[in-house]
Amino acid sequence: MVKRSLLAALAVGICILAAVLWWAVRQDGPPEWVVWHTADLAGEPAWGEPERIALEGKRVSLYLEDQVVWQSEADEPVQDVLWCDIDHDSRRELMLLCWRQGRYGQSRPFWEEETQEEAWTQHIFIYDWTGEEVKAIWMASDLGVEVEKWSFTPESRLTLEERSGRVSAWDWQSWGLSALSQRPETAELTVAALGDNLIHRPIYDYALRKLDGNFDHLFTGMAEELARYDVTCLHQETIYVDQRQDYSDYPTFGTPVEVGEAVIRAGFDIVSCASNHALDKGTEAIGLTAQLYRRAGVLCPGIQPVEDGAYQPYLLLERKGITCAVLSYTQMTNGHALPEEAPYVLHTLADEDLVRRDLTAAAEAADFVLVFVHWGTEYAAEPDETQRYWAQVFADCGADVVLGTHPHVLQPTDWVTGADGHKTLVYYSLGNYISAQTDEACRRGGMAYFTLSRAGDRCAVTDWGMKTVLTRQENGLYSTVLEENGAEP
Repeated sequence: MVKRSLLAALAVGICILAAVLWWAVRQDGPPEWVVWHTADLAGEPAWGEPERIALEGKRVSLYLEDQVVWQSEADEPVQDVLWCDIDHDSRRELMLLCWRQGRYGQSRPFWEEETQEEAWTQHIFIYDWTGEEVKAIWMASDLGVEVEKWSFTPESRLTLEERSGRVSAWDWQSWGLSALSQRPETAELTVAALGDNLIHRPIYDYALRKLDGNFDHLFTGMAEELARYDVTCLHQETIYVDQRQDYSDYPTFGTPVEVGEAVIRAGFDIVSCASNHALDKGTEAIGLTAQLYRRAGVLCPGIQPVEDGAYQPYLLLERKGITCAVLSYTQMTNGHALPEEAPYVLHTLADEDLVRRDLTAAAEAADFVLVFVHWGTEYAAEPDETQRYWAQVFADCGADVVLGTHPHVLQPTDWVTGADGHKTLVYYSLGNYISAQTDEACRRGGMAYFTLSRAGDRCAVTDWGMKTVLTRQENGLYSTVLEENGAEP
């Protein structure tokens, strides 16, 4: 009897000891080499960001009106925090370098066996701030390396410094972070940009009646020339609709969405969409147009769907070792008021302070800043005072190239010197790419071309110029061709 009692007591003692050891392991926490940081970062409320992002006591807090609106989990201590645009959507994301017990926590993939997870592991969590709430967009299950420090710059992207001394660069690729190859010391990017894609009724009527709604012919005459450039751009003057009853001409345009599909097939990388006609069919058409291009991987600066929930001042394009920030604005809206609940759907020049902040942030985020702007006086051969004023603003704030549209005719190209000596190449008006306007000046548009050159951190615009694009109409079919090919309008 005594023997049984001793054995029972021994078994209980062993269980208690095991429980104590298990609890001790759980309480050990992350390794001693970890340096715990503090941070106090300012947001940009004008862009829909929180006012403040603070890292204190191994937890991150987001503030609005001095009130905490979100905190990281207490059982996932945060080593460091970044507030940066990691996924190239022109909005900053919240990035946490943090620790948790086990590789997965509650996010264990279904194919992994459930095990007793006791060890502390290091993770990167990435969150979107929607303007009202925090939404998780990427949660690395286990880094597999020991990161002592990290940093972010728009040029080098995310840099991880490991305990071993190894340094690696990472960036958002499609979905999630991937390691980058080394950024080249020198790089060049050739760019071509076309003016207003102005789709009048005669243009779309012919394609709908004769070509089964296919608009590829609008770009075939320029295909060979555009193929010479690394990046090609177009300004879309008119907004897209997908219902036949919404097709319409001047003064309130509604362009068949099939035109946008042809733009995508033509291979354009950037389609600027801020114009005086962008609101002609309301916010639903803006959403349709923006989402069409987004799904195809085409940058569409200047307009945003209501569903975005917050202002995105610029978009980033990275190609061949060069990063470009791309912005698009319109001077006028043809009397259409921006919706109070979503004024960001169309980017305008109405708030100069906001535009200046946009440009300053874009210049910090990229090697080059490209500004598409719908401005000026229709049919004027020279830029007006408003154009010259804004050209100076763009130069003062670090823009590298300004690409103007709206006058429907060609205007001069000039270099404008900013307050700090920075020089900006300004194409005051590229005229029309294509339209049904009959005046000869409106049928002679321009293709701006230039090279963006980088050597280390030194950037310059080189090899710039303009080629003339002619609109032709033959038996009701509209097309375009370069003037140097000997064509007549």
